Amino acid sequence: MKKKLIIALGLAMLVGCGQKNTEPEEPEATEETAPAESTSVWVSPLGSINASSVKVMEGFEKREVVYGDHTVLVDQERIGYPQEWFDTDYTCDAIIIETDGKHGIYDYSGKLLYEPTVNVHSTPFSQGINLAKIKNSDGSFRYAYGYCNQTISSAVVFEPDFKTVTDVAFDDYGFAPYQDESKYPFFAIVGGTFGVVTPELDDEGKRTGQYSFEAYSGTGLTQNAVVPVMDAMYKTASYVIVYQNGSIGPNVLEELGKYQKGSYANGYYRLKYDDTTIFIHATSATQIGWAYHDAKNFSGGYAPVKRYGYWAFINEEGEEVTDYVFSEVTGVYDGKAYVRVGRQWGIIDIAYAVNRGKTVAWTALFGSEKADSKGTLTVQVADLNFRSGAGTAYEALGNSVPGSQYPVYEITEGQGYTWYRIDEGVWLPSEGTWATYEEGVFTADEGPVKNK
Repeated sequence: MKKKLIIALGLAMLVGCGQKNTEPEEPEATEETAPAESTSVWVSPLGSINASSVKVMEGFEKREVVYGDHTVLVDQERIGYPQEWFDTDYTCDAIIIETDGKHGIYDYSGKLLYEPTVNVHSTPFSQGINLAKIKNSDGSFRYAYGYCNQTISSAVVFEPDFKTVTDVAFDDYGFAPYQDESKYPFFAIVGGTFGVVTPELDDEGKRTGQYSFEAYSGTGLTQNAVVPVMDAMYKTASYVIVYQNGSIGPNVLEELGKYQKGSYANGYYRLKYDDTTIFIHATSATQIGWAYHDAKNFSGGYAPVKRYGYWAFINEEGEEVTDYVFSEVTGVYDGKAYVRVGRQWGIIDIAYAVNRGKTVAWTALFGSEKADSKGTLTVQVADLNFRSGAGTAYEALGNSVPGSQYPVYEITEGQGYTWYRIDEGVWLPSEGTWATYEEGVFTADEGPVKNK
């Protein structure tokens, strides 16, 4: 549900032993139904991906625009998926997997594209495979994924299929598009004019604290951009959208000066301040969803969000479409995402479940003997803790979202709550209104197909 910005910024994130927030969202109910080629929401089940860590093949925060005889930095909107954000030639999105200190590449269906053979610790800064700025033979540059072996001073880059590599000169392989961005010219609005602000440097290349300004008349923007609005002292007052043709858009971030970190992807701002992250719809200036402890950018219609130590996914309306049960997640590509539970990685198909009108709930992810259930529990509130036992002293395993439904195998009373066992070693509490219990065999996964 979209919320007005002024209201959304006042949301308090409340912490409790069972119910953490008494203002529930209204996501779809519940559980998984399987893709045709699978028996669950898992494309690759937990433990099927042999990885100690996984990272999305993203890249640099800022973009470069050539203007005159210098490079200007800009936060352009990232459109599409991560590898499309950085002008690379790769034909599919991919994941870097680390196994036993070596990097390899997989796609979002779990298909191996490049064997884990790149020794992370033999590469500069132990980066392993990374996005680099590659110098071409004509002196121009391109972005590509690759790696360097610092022991033999060699470098290679991956071809568009990620299956083969090409040697490049070590000196032509750069680890970043710039070394110290504070010395580079950047786009800004000064006195109502869009232009280039250039920090002045002394003879030693250090900033003097003075700036020069020149109105921009180029055509180097390839996407919309977010630029600062600066006062006469060149202090940032707020941020605005500048469209590709150079026209200035609405000052949608005027009220958000405290949010100094973030990005602009697929029509949404992701803004971070301390341990709070919010999404702002760029054109309507409204907040999407809750205030989160952390979040990743929207891609493919979904964004990973984190509350109380666990990750879930939301759609573009801000509705949670999974429970908060993941220790680590990637962004979504083609409806799929890599997720970690404990020390194990797997791949879930979020879009398939959502398109069938389902929330990817605990039972959808980890399964249950539905035929043996006593009844069905429907959660009515936000952030209800899963516990490893029937008591508040037991370990919290994540959080349920409103509308999620679960089979119930056992019921007990304790500490003023009714406790419902929904899986082996997994319990949910209710004080009478947090959840609704109905007797009878759990049948929540038998609902009709619903396309969104």
